Amino acid sequence: MKQEVPESIQRWYWGKVKRITLICLLVWITIAIILPAMAPRFKDVQIGSLPPLHWYINAFIVIVIGIITIFIYAMVMNRLDQELKKKIEQGGAE
Repeated sequence: MKQEVPESIQRWYWGKVKRITLICLLVWITIAIILPAMAPRFKDVQIGSLPPLHWYINAFIVIVIGIITIFIYAMVMNRLDQELKKKIEQGGAE
């Protein structure tokens, strides 16, 4: 049987979800749009005989940071869900 979640817990949970999602969205925008847009500034930066740094920013750094952001978001949401489960089990006591 499905348990009814008190309104106060629902408001608390969705407030947290919105805040976490907004932060991750801002990080994602920075990673996916702003960082590549700034990459041409690093066109003259070279590490040894490797291609210029702007190539690495677009081809590697943006992708890796994006994937790390996804894993961090999932980890934070899992913790929030565990906290929600505890609040529901406590019967809404805050």
